[in-house]
This record gives sequence, structure tokens and C-alpha cells, in this order.
Amino acid sequence: MLDEINQLVDEFRQQRDLYESEEVVDLEITLKVIRSESGRDCHISNTDEVAGIMVGDTKDTCGERDIVVHDKIKGLVRVSYVHPKLMALQYPLLFSRGEDGLHPKIKFQKNDESKGLTPTLGGRLFQQYSVDAFSSIEQTRLWWFRTHQTTLRNELYSNICDSLSRGDVDTSNIGTGIILPAGFVGSKRYMQQNFQDALAICHFIGHPDIFLIMTCNPLWDEIQKMMKYLPGCIAPNCPDIISRVFRLKLDQLLADIKTKKYFGVCNGVMYVVEFQKRGLPHVHMLIWLDADLKKNLKQNVDKYVSAEIPDPLLDPVCYATMKEFMIHGPCGLQNLKSPCMKGFNCIRHFPKKYYAQTTFDDSGFLIYIRRRQDITVDVRKTDLDNQWVVPYNRDLLVKYQCHVNVEIYCHAQSVKYLFKYCLKGHDHATVYINKKKKQSKNNNDDRGIDEINAYFDRRYLCGAEATYRIFGLPIHHRSLSVERLPFHLPGAKN
Repeated sequence: MLDEINQLVDEFRQQRDLYESEEVVDLEITLKVIRSESGRDCHISNTDEVAGIMVGDTKDTCGERDIVVHDKIKGLVRVSYVHPKLMALQYPLLFSRGEDGLHPKIKFQKNDESKGLTPTLGGRLFQQYSVDAFSSIEQTRLWWFRTHQTTLRNELYSNICDSLSRGDVDTSNIGTGIILPAGFVGSKRYMQQNFQDALAICHFIGHPDIFLIMTCNPLWDEIQKMMKYLPGCIAPNCPDIISRVFRLKLDQLLADIKTKKYFGVCNGVMYVVEFQKRGLPHVHMLIWLDADLKKNLKQNVDKYVSAEIPDPLLDPVCYATMKEFMIHGPCGLQNLKSPCMKGFNCIRHFPKKYYAQTTFDDSGFLIYIRRRQDITVDVRKTDLDNQWVVPYNRDLLVKYQCHVNVEIYCHAQSVKYLFKYCLKGHDHATVYINKKKKQSKNNNDDRGIDEINAYFDRRYLCGAEATYRIFGLPIHHRSLSVERLPFHLPGAKN
């Protein structure tokens, strides 16, 4: 079939002959847990997904993809990662006709579903293609910022003045740093700017009242119904469907909170969508309620949040859903190999202590009611009670059929931690290749701080995040607007 329709098939056979005639060295990439260096962003959990790890400009690499084609006349020739034929060369079964990818002169053509193989049917190969495609997009955007630094260095003049005032005679490093501005989604400046905006909102309307986390459920009915149209495919191998359904559920949740006023009159909402090493998207959401409702929320905590197992006879639906999504562990002495364990302690502080009623501790933080009862759940061949329940809202949990953690915050002391937690940025991974036994590091040497390389290097990218970003879906939302007032220091560049 490929001989008849694919114009690149002969080239592949030539490369196969070269591959078989030469000695090939097999290398293995290993992920490492570096808690002391980077904390949770380098955390590793067990998940079945195809992901990519970006490597920046180090002394061992050039920071660009080394794609080589063997030309009959010119020999080995490097090809750009935005070449129209790259994806057809990399994934011949997904693009069986050897067609071009996206390019500026592409013509509009009606899609004939009877031709070729749909890339979505590629299974795990489609995950790899999604990661490959978005990494090319991300790398191209970063290339633009790197080649347009002269239009971004608004602080160049002030840096020179500061260096001279400190008595620095060596001016070789002044202005040579690479800047990644706040306009680039996901950059450190982008996260810091949103963090400052959130603090400005708190200064105006007070601290947020509710912290909510919702994680995508690949067994949602909407996702499973779509699998009937993709024969042979399973949900984890369809990150495009997972991303779209999760976005629809997120919009529905937002409408329940803002429009339908589930918790009452909502003054504002801020959320951040993340893709950590679990293979599924999840959202961290902060909710501000009207001033009159703050006191009512504080007095009726048990009405909105529960940390106990419901009676399976009185509420079997909630019992089954809570057992599936809202039980932590087991960990601790019952399972020392749990991902949440650091030494002999759980980083989530489970199991919790029993409490006869909902109270506030000395710092003003909530302690939810967790009574000692005979009701338990069987999770991973272990009977667990209320000590292992993650706080949840009964109605939201039953409606959305996924992990929905709801916490009520009645104290402003934790505001900064909340925003730092929500706006911590993308996941990274520390890796080494077992042949060299060497760990990759950022290259911040004599050329000054390279913010682009710091963002790109060790960047962990999964299929769900790749498709979510390719679709142009926002990762950050804030219902309250903040007007940023720029200012210029004396002698600074305007």
C-alpha cells in the first residue's frame, strides 16, 4: 500500500539498509527524583503515557533538534524541525501519502475521510505525534523571542547604570542575558505577573474563600462514547478528546459557580490548568464570595465540605464515587513505597486525626470533622476509614464523577502559599543517559542568565498538554481584571 501512495517510501528503505549495515548504540533515558533541588516540579509518579523532555543549550547539546537526511549527492544534510515533510518522514503510517504538513501556501481542500489513515487512530503513536508537534511549535516561538531580543530589552540602560554604580569594570556580561517576557504563556515572568495580579485582587476584595481542585476522569461518559467512533482506540491514547471534554467540564463547573451561584454570589474566580506527570489535566481554582456570604460560609462549613465516608445504605451513589476518587493512600507504614512518601512520612499528612466536630486551630485554619465510625472502604486490599478521606463537596462530586477536592479558607495567612501553589509553572524532569552517567544542567555561564533556556531545558511535556495547547485553550483564567500601570525609572529606556 505504501509503495503505491507514499512518495517517500523508497527513502525509508535506503535508510533501513544503512541502519542494518552500521553498528547502533542503544541508550536508555532514566528519570530521577530530585526533591532537594526542585521539589514537586521534578516529582515522578507512576503513569502510562508518552511524554517528551526538552533539552536546552548545554555543553553536550546545541539546544536544537539534530534531524539529518542522507542526500544521494550532498551526503548528510540537516533538516529544520519546521520542514513541511518532517512529520511525513517521522510518522509514515500516520501520514501514509507522504503529504506536506502546515506551510504558508497550503491550499484549502475538503476532507475526504475515505483517503489515508486518520492520525487519531494511531494509538500511542498519536500521543508521540502530539508531543512532537507542540514541541516544534513551542521551540519556534522561543526561537522568535531569542532572535528579537533587541525589541525586548527595555531594562538595558538601567542595567548599565546599575553596573557602573556598583563599580563593575567588566562590561562584557552587561545586556547579554536572554529575556523571556511575560507575554509568553508559561514563562516565569508570566507566572510572576499573574501572581502579583492575584495579590492585587486580594488587596481590593479580600482573600479567597474556596480552593477547588478538579482532575479529569478518562472514564467520563462523553469520552467513552467518542471511543465508539475510533475503533481499536482507548481513552489514554486520545489526548485530543480528553482535552476537549475536560475543557467542556471546566466551563460547566465555572457556570455552576458563577452563573448558577452554587456557593452563593461569586465576586471572582481564578484558575490555572496544569498537566503534571499523571497523564491527565487538572485545574486549581480559587473562588471569592460576596462579603455577606463569608460569615455564612464560616458558620456552615459542614454544609459545603465533608471529610467523612457517607453511609452506603443512605447514599450509595456518593459512597461509590467517594471510594473511587476521594480516598488517599494507603501510605505510611501500610505502604512505604507510595509516591506521596518522603522518608517515613506522607507529604500530604495522611492519615489525619479524628475530630468530633469542625473547628479552627490556633492559626485560624479549618480542621474538618472526622469521627471514628464503623463505615470503611476497601481500597487496594486495605480497609480505610475517615482518616483517609480527601475533603469534598457531595453535590459536585456526584455530578462531575471525578476527583473534586474542595477546601474552605477562612484565614488570610495562607493566601500567598495558595497563589504560589497555583502559579508554580510547568513540570520538569531531571534525566541522565546511562551510558554517560551525567546529569543535564542549565547552561548559565559567562553569557549571563538565559531565561529561554531555563524555561525550555528539562521541560516535561505530555500528550494531553500538547493537544490542549495546540487547540489554543487557555491555561490561566481570571474573571476580575487588573490594570497594570507601567512606570519608568529615571534614566531608564522608554
